[in-house]
Amino acid sequence: MTYKFKSLIYFSCFVLASLGYYLVEQHDEFQKQLQSKSYVEADLHSADEIDQPQEELEEENP
Repeated sequence: MTYKFKSLIYFSCFVLASLGYYLVEQHDEFQKQLQSKSYVEADLHSADEIDQPQEELEEENP
């Protein structure tokens, strides 16, 4: 094998290993964010319900 071919193989392995490490780190960080209670849960309503008073919405959702 030539030097250029070996270098290409080593570089490809390095890029794949770096990408794998990055994806694992992102997955771990995402799991930490989900486990912490710092995210906000949104209660979304359709556009038709916007015209209703807030009291009626509270009665529907116990």
